[in-house]
Amino acid sequence: MKRFAMLAAAALLLAAGCTKIDYVGKQFSPTVNVDVFFALDDVKREYEVMGHVTATASDIVSAEKMQEEILKKAREKGADAVVILGLDRYATSAPATWSETTESEKTKTGTKTTTTGTSSPSTEEKKEIRATFLKYR
Repeated sequence: MKRFAMLAAAALLLAAGCTKIDYVGKQFSPTVNVDVFFALDDVKREYEVMGHVTATASDIVSAEKMQEEILKKAREKGADAVVILGLDRYATSAPATWSETTESEKTKTGTKTTTTGTSSPSTEEKKEIRATFLKYR
């Protein structure tokens, strides 16, 4: 049971630091500087929309960290600007947790071991940030 608890804790820590980035769009030569906007109307230069990105992570990952990951992906894809469209929070079903009890009883013929367990589903809070990548003309 200790091994299971340690594995579960390790999995939680690993998941906690991860931001999943899904990008669909064009790719250009990598860039170094990426401007950040929060509305398309704020962009004063001519541009083309090159793609869209969705970043998802556990609620314990900061929105700031998620934004850093979006900017990293933008530089990799060659974007000149990123427009952050919104931040949402939602609950998802997480894998069920398992709790077990093992009891041993000595009998005339040896030791009898009985294991009983319960499973309970849990929910996990998630964050999602949507953004648009722009290429200046």
